[in-house]
Amino acid sequence: MSCETLCLCGKFGLDYYGILSLTRDAKEEDIKKAFKRLALNHHPKRKGASANLAAFSLIAEAYDVLSDPLKKAVYDQYGEEGLKHGVPGPDGFIEPYIYHGEPMRTYREFFGTENPYADLLDSLTRPHPLFEFPEGRGVKRKEEPVINSLQLTLQEVFYGGMKKMKIQRQVFVGCDKIRTEPKEEILTIPIKPGIPTGTKIVYPEMGDQGPAKIPADVVFVVEDRPHEVFRRDGSDLRMTIDVFLREALTGTVVTVNTLDDRILRISITSIITPELRKVIEGEGLPLPENIKERGNLILGFNVEFPIYLSIISKDYVHKALESPATSDAIENAEYVHRYGVERSKMWNML
Repeated sequence: MSCETLCLCGKFGLDYYGILSLTRDAKEEDIKKAFKRLALNHHPKRKGASANLAAFSLIAEAYDVLSDPLKKAVYDQYGEEGLKHGVPGPDGFIEPYIYHGEPMRTYREFFGTENPYADLLDSLTRPHPLFEFPEGRGVKRKEEPVINSLQLTLQEVFYGGMKKMKIQRQVFVGCDKIRTEPKEEILTIPIKPGIPTGTKIVYPEMGDQGPAKIPADVVFVVEDRPHEVFRRDGSDLRMTIDVFLREALTGTVVTVNTLDDRILRISITSIITPELRKVIEGEGLPLPENIKERGNLILGFNVEFPIYLSIISKDYVHKALESPATSDAIENAEYVHRYGVERSKMWNML
């Protein structure tokens, strides 16, 4: 692979996903595997490899961004320009990202060595899992993931941003890696606009440290906080409007206060039944795959019936709803006109 192949530029500058030959929905494990393969293949000192320092540096920078949840979230939403110039966040300005320019440092942090044959060394020196007894305490196993609920308001889902979560975990004290003590840490969690319910945001090995275990992954699962007006349905928003019977029969104008503080006035001219659904396109939540597009607002209706009608009012209703498709149509029309004022009073009673 040449440098020209790696230097993929998209609409928002450098395409870090393209550099690692990944799609934008790549998972954490995919990113690690891609970096491992490409970094070894492009290591400047590896014989027979496509050694190219510029390509090696691009690969390292792409991994440095995509392996960090915060940098990745900013890049996914704002591209290279937003990442490297800084963007506004919920708690102030997010500082511009500058790659340290040391691809070998990134390589060393990943492989634990600068050796261009790190993959071969690993396979030769790593004991088989069945016979690995670290520190004489038995086989090291990774702890089960620590699952946390990340409850978001609809406003947070709508706008996206960053959310800070506090965790408590045991960390090693000293170099012997035997003793531990509790430590409080703040994790900054990237929230992409329109993030789906059930999305898992993983912080690898941020669980308790211990001499005979690999720390668990800390996982945050997105859940929706109840909203007083709207209900979420994927990227759509649903709400129920209460209308009086007279409005259901004669029409009305519905007012909706949106999540982004606009006021929609929606005219309903058809007869409103409990089964009616009025769809307002583009007034839902941002679509996760393209935040410039939005789902729909879907209105349902609850028709409120009067608890009492007088005999006269019932007669007016009967006459008003009587079918005119008879030879008496003209007389009925005159009747309706003659009692127009009384009928208006009657509708106000409904």
